[in-house]
Amino acid sequence: SLAAAAPLAVGRWRSACTEGGGRVLPSAAEGAMVGGEAAAAVEELVSGVRQATDFAEQFRSYSESEKQWKARMEFILRHLPDYRDPPDGGGRLDQLLSLSMVWANHLFLGCSYNKDLLDKVMEMADGIEVEDLPQFTTRSELMKK
Repeated sequence: SLAAAAPLAVGRWRSACTEGGGRVLPSAAEGAMVGGEAAAAVEELVSGVRQATDFAEQFRSYSESEKQWKARMEFILRHLPDYRDPPDGGGRLDQLLSLSMVWANHLFLGCSYNKDLLDKVMEMADGIEVEDLPQFTTRSELMKK
């Protein structure tokens, strides 16, 4: 499936260049993957990323701005390997898409949700940088004034 293409390509690239501890092996850094091997691995990685991006594009809402979509797509692509639907179905992808909407709605529209749910999506989004976010004032903040 297209959803699996990029993560698998990234996995093969990482396994070719790293060991269990996540460090780049000296042999990889020194050129164990030479010439055609390295070029093929890079091309496979780029192709996988392109396929995953094309796959994610089908989930864009017509009401999302480019800025909102780019942020939500990054959220989706970051977690896609962990939320692939099992062969028997299961709706894991639907769960990921729902979590991405919760995060985007909270960030861009100021929607509030259950604390545990917000904590989960904020943790999942850790490291995703979005500039010029709108500022929202909650009802309780207004009542304090």
